[in-house]
Amino acid sequence: MREKWYKNLIGARTIKTGLATFLTAWFCLLLHMNPIFAILTAIVTIEPTAKASLHKGYRRLPATVIGVVFAVVFTYFFGDDSPFSYALTALCTIIVCTKFNLQVGTTVATMTALAMIPGIHDAFIYNFFSRFLTAIIGLVTAGLVNFMVLPPKYYAQLDSLINKTESQMYNLYSNRMQQLLIGKFKSDSSERALDKVISLNNRVDTLLSYQKDELGYHKHRDKEWIQVRRITSRSHTNRLFITHLSNIIYLPKNVQVVFNSEERLAILKISQSINNIFSTGHFEREKSSASVLKRSVKGLNEFDDNQIKSHIIYEILLIYRILDGRYAK
Repeated sequence: MREKWYKNLIGARTIKTGLATFLTAWFCLLLHMNPIFAILTAIVTIEPTAKASLHKGYRRLPATVIGVVFAVVFTYFFGDDSPFSYALTALCTIIVCTKFNLQVGTTVATMTALAMIPGIHDAFIYNFFSRFLTAIIGLVTAGLVNFMVLPPKYYAQLDSLINKTESQMYNLYSNRMQQLLIGKFKSDSSERALDKVISLNNRVDTLLSYQKDELGYHKHRDKEWIQVRRITSRSHTNRLFITHLSNIIYLPKNVQVVFNSEERLAILKISQSINNIFSTGHFEREKSSASVLKRSVKGLNEFDDNQIKSHIIYEILLIYRILDGRYAK
């Protein structure tokens, strides 16, 4: 428990932020420059991946220059003790950054510009180039730290998230089947549970994109690419499962569907087999139950009153086929 708490408190990104702050301040002090603006830039430049740091850094640098220019210009005309200098600097920085699609740098550019106004005095040219140089120091230092120190590895988080997703996914499927068999076709609890499962799977996709971006900057990691492809395939299958499950959860209002005893038993067996996947680690195929549902679908006219029943059974069979393909030997 203590180890888990410690890891959650001090992660790789926290360590890199501290290191980038230290190095940025050290470089600026060696050059006898005020480090505060460089530190602000360095802190916001540490991103989940090196690619994100570089991509956003390209936009933050010109945004910072824009903010510094407005700070110098308005301080020149209104002085550093006028509210117009602060208001116009913030307003114009935000407008111009938005106009040139530099929104990722708007916040740090505005903060840097406003923070430098009281110290400009009459040294307009010096302050412009000084702030510009410190911004470059912060961006470069943070980018190098993010690239070279503790490259992000999300494999443990991905395994944990994907296991949690599947556990909740299979449990939700089992609960939904029981609801359908007792005639409960509208379920707020199932809809809320589905939202949670979708959120978990979206988080998996986000971390996967981070890991792929990071591997793109580090060559000769074939084993890690194999691991990423395995997780990607698993996540894709889960998304297909969730899509078909959502089609069973979100049904039209005032639906009435009646399953015969043979269909009910087949649905229960498949549901139990799916719910046991997470605990047993494999999918126990129910071929006879699947055959029963296939025969039922063939005997239904999907354009009459049995349309919803046909739809539900189709979705159950599609989910069964997805899992059958995943666990095929």
